[in-house]
Amino acid sequence: MTNHWDNYHRHWRLLDAPLRPTPETVGIFERELDLANADVLLLGVTPELAVPGRSMLAIDQSATMISGVWAGDNASRRAMAGDWLDLPVAGASTEAVIGDGCLSAVASKSARNRLHGEIARVLKPGGRAAIRVFAAPETTEDLAEIEAQVLAGSIENFHALKWRIAMACTAGGLDFAIKVQAIRDTFDRLFPDRETLAARAGWSIASINTIDVYAGSDTSYSFATMAVLVNEAKGWFDEVRVVPSGSYPLAERCPLLVLRSPRRR
Repeated sequence: MTNHWDNYHRHWRLLDAPLRPTPETVGIFERELDLANADVLLLGVTPELAVPGRSMLAIDQSATMISGVWAGDNASRRAMAGDWLDLPVAGASTEAVIGDGCLSAVASKSARNRLHGEIARVLKPGGRAAIRVFAAPETTEDLAEIEAQVLAGSIENFHALKWRIAMACTAGGLDFAIKVQAIRDTFDRLFPDRETLAARAGWSIASINTIDVYAGSDTSYSFATMAVLVNEAKGWFDEVRVVPSGSYPLAERCPLLVLRSPRRR
């Protein structure tokens, strides 16, 4: 079994929204957190989010993601390997924290709680954070209906389909977790003929084949509902807001979770 993040960077150029933030989304991050003159901590090395701020430190667990995706260090921006659940950053030292999909990249309620705790710990008094989330709908979708929508041409791109399959298959309970291998297995069961799918949906085979990065991975994601994500965040922040993140495919499930007034524990 492998950690698929070590190969993920090879497919980066083939990913579209909702997996990557759009320029509109980046503008919303900047507006909501007033990032122009802030020292920013970026969770991950998402290239689109590497621009805002007076200075930036990016932290990612995968050295290969850093070498494959990060644009390179300079006088005001640098990246380093590290654990989001044990950030190598001093307490109350950061003006703003941003990230893309971070709460889905950790696979349990406990891990989401630890991540919120670390964000709260490193923020200065008056600091603020925003994480774009991937939130499952309150009512679980039926896989047969998703399949029918694909064949009818009403799902905009492959990456929106991938997240809808993941959310439809996410286990209940507190964690809302799913192994990424299971996302691929379910896709292959629904659409065993990728050439036919590409022709029917108008998607490229290269885009569809990005799902193969999940093959053999022991990584799990979590797709909690928006209500759960907000409730968990309120355990660490006095101000929690949900802000729309743009108008791309599946954007209604990918808002920003904007966090202010961290609590110390």
